[in-house]
Amino acid sequence: MRTDDLTFLATTYAPTCRIRLDKHLHGYATLQFMAQGGIELAYDDDWAVLEGAWFWTAYPGPRLRFRVAPGYDSWFHRHVGFQGPMVQRWIAENLWFTRAQPAPPGMDWERRFDLLIALSQRHDHWGKLRAIHLLEQILIELAEVRAESPRQTNPWLETTLRLLTENESFVPDYSAIARASGMALSTLRRRFREETGVSLHTYVLQRRTGQARTLLTETELSLAQIAERLGYENLYYFARQFKEQVGIPPGQYRRTRQV
Repeated sequence: MRTDDLTFLATTYAPTCRIRLDKHLHGYATLQFMAQGGIELAYDDDWAVLEGAWFWTAYPGPRLRFRVAPGYDSWFHRHVGFQGPMVQRWIAENLWFTRAQPAPPGMDWERRFDLLIALSQRHDHWGKLRAIHLLEQILIELAEVRAESPRQTNPWLETTLRLLTENESFVPDYSAIARASGMALSTLRRRFREETGVSLHTYVLQRRTGQARTLLTETELSLAQIAERLGYENLYYFARQFKEQVGIPPGQYRRTRQV
């Protein structure tokens, strides 16, 4: 796990939260936690009333709205915001969720989320690494609970992610993947973006960039060999796409990892 794969951006700790939020997220995601109280929450126009302890996510794509629920004057709100390619890995591994989930009983979620907030605010390497591990652990435990509830599974998304992962073509056959997922390609494109916050092409590109990071860090392959292995026709195109995703050229990225 590399700490540069996830950057923490902001946190919230509000015992008496009364915020009215209505926004589209761009370029980042959040994990939200309500310990007590009640809210009305909507992804686009799909409204639900949440009371008690709940988790929900925010991510690029849907319009997110929440506000105090009738009968309540506030709620106890915590959140962490972050960005980076690790979010796409969580999506691929079905750790990410796109609808609110009750906090499973029997765990001290408030203490653990407070620790996550504190660790995410540290600026040292070990603090950030511990924060990433704790955030992923929370997502794993929530995913395990969802796996035990068939009503919360999403077969078409699982099929799409599996086929995208297994596909070794530089440009996947999106039409074939759509047919295997049981829908038209236009519908798949729309629903995939709604569920994951990114387009099919962006997801593939981010996975390929993640593979490039691993090869740059863990092998002695030349940049040309890495580009060829990932299906690029020339080194220039590989370097350009890598810089667009990571912010620095692949050669510089390798040197920083070696240091």
